Amino acid sequence: MTNRDTNIIVFYLKRQLVVVLALVALIFDPAGVSCQTNIPVVDISADMGNRYFDAVDYLRKNTWMADTLELQKIQPAFALSIVFPGLANYSALRDVMETGATRMLYVQSGRRYSHYTVGRFQMKPSFAEQVERNVSRLKLSSYKFNLTNTAKARGERARRLDSEEWQLRYLVMFIKIVDKRFKHIKWKTEEDKVRFYATAFSVGFNRDERTIKRMMTNKSILRKYKKPKSKYRSGDVAVWFYSNDGYWFDARAKQQEIEQENKEAKISE
Repeated sequence: MTNRDTNIIVFYLKRQLVVVLALVALIFDPAGVSCQTNIPVVDISADMGNRYFDAVDYLRKNTWMADTLELQKIQPAFALSIVFPGLANYSALRDVMETGATRMLYVQSGRRYSHYTVGRFQMKPSFAEQVERNVSRLKLSSYKFNLTNTAKARGERARRLDSEEWQLRYLVMFIKIVDKRFKHIKWKTEEDKVRFYATAFSVGFNRDERTIKRMMTNKSILRKYKKPKSKYRSGDVAVWFYSNDGYWFDARAKQQEIEQENKEAKISE
């Protein structure tokens, strides 16, 4: 049995354990579980299916992302959890078909067309512009952005969003902005922080703390699609990923996996 086979078995056993524990809690303390509306009882990864697992595989293959985040002194699992809901719903074909014409309208006609999503992290030009304005005002980045409302500035922004490297940079800047803006919040758990940041990323980080917290559990921000993969709040998906798959992006875990693969390669020689 290869290391990959072992990882897959552990992967699924872990999910089954989470579901069993949730059901036990529901049986012995139904009131307590019902009060915790932020914690999904279902197995979100199984419910979302291949889109979830493909997104995890994509992040594991693109190790440069976690490496870049570590260089920025940002925990990779935390940062990637924020954008994971968008990544899990990403479709390359839809991205090409839907963004081409809208991108042209945005560049040529202005901000009213800035709310389309683009790229693996499903970022919007309106989001990117907010990030640029905030990091420039707060002096959190040395990069000089063109913040004029011109076709040239919008074209430069659209090209940046076409780049995975730039989308990761926008994520880093977003985290720094939210860190500074909400530094007064004392997080009870890391999962609470993940849920807050993922919700702020989804609904707008310029909203006040009370609004973001309300929208973390507000049914109005649930995606109103029939398919199970789209019915969860972004915070639910982010926390599930962080709690169940974040360990893949821990530096020690990555090193142990590499060492194990090297051992198996020597044995097979």
